[in-house]
Amino acid sequence: MAIQFCLHGSARTIKEAVERAQQAESLGFEAIFFADSHMNNVDCYQVMAMCAVHTKKIRFGTAVTNMVYRDPTITANSFATLNEISDGRAIIGMGTGDGPVYSLGRTATRLADFERGLETIRDLLHDRGVVVPTGKERASGTVMLKVGKRPVPIYISAEGPRTLRVAGRVCDGVILGTGFDLDVLEWAESRIAEGAREAGRNPADVDIMPAGMIYVDDDGDLARKRVRSRMANRAHHNFRFTYETVPAEELARVKIFMEHFDIAKPIEQRVDPDLVTDYLIRRFTIAGTPAECAARVKRLEAAGVKRLLLTPPNTNYNKTMEAWGRRVIPLCRD
Repeated sequence: MAIQFCLHGSARTIKEAVERAQQAESLGFEAIFFADSHMNNVDCYQVMAMCAVHTKKIRFGTAVTNMVYRDPTITANSFATLNEISDGRAIIGMGTGDGPVYSLGRTATRLADFERGLETIRDLLHDRGVVVPTGKERASGTVMLKVGKRPVPIYISAEGPRTLRVAGRVCDGVILGTGFDLDVLEWAESRIAEGAREAGRNPADVDIMPAGMIYVDDDGDLARKRVRSRMANRAHHNFRFTYETVPAEELARVKIFMEHFDIAKPIEQRVDPDLVTDYLIRRFTIAGTPAECAARVKRLEAAGVKRLLLTPPNTNYNKTMEAWGRRVIPLCRD
């Protein structure tokens, strides 16, 4: 099967989300993932349900929801319900918690608790149920999920080695926030494989979906310039976990970038664009002419990647989505 393309973005209105999902479906995108940022966007679960009713084949996921605000049992029930509404088109996208968590003074889920929560979601959605201990109100026993369409694939956003190993042990797939660099992809595959082998699983059963920013323009240099500020937040998030994947010759400049990044500023003003190096652009974006973008995609496909999660810039999301669908996807299919 040819490489598939998924979109990531936020929605401020239901109308915007539904129209975007319909347009993405007509352009040939496989899925659209919505941010779960409940103070900035409309509720992603209601959005996905509305989109499912008004589309036929595009899939829907979260990128990403968390366990800080949603108990794993609620997440399992919500996605089983969405999977019924969409006739099997739901995808769970989970994370330990980032912007929506920190912005309200909360703390991200500890990794050990996160893995246990993932196991709960997986067991409920695969009809194994969860064991509830004895309490004042009830005896111990296994509780089953009795509604919705099951199972539902579980992906987690992962960048650091420990989280990648969790994905290998528990998940169906990884939203790989480390970008589109082939050497980093190989590094991540090794960490995922370690986790899979620990759990007696086949590493090939874990889908790896590299994620990053896109921009398409007939002027390739202009495309890379315009994506520079927006992708800085993605790079900063990644390097909070590890510098292990940074080439030695790039490490000093990456550390300077990190030292000057100000998380308190608006998302496109958090760092001087001059500190965003060409290495960061290449790693975390696919930006350029349609031919340049297609060439990057084909290299990833040759390395075994089956799908990509692409984030157009908010300032011209629909235009970039349209350009990718009409001008890049056909080149990738040739």
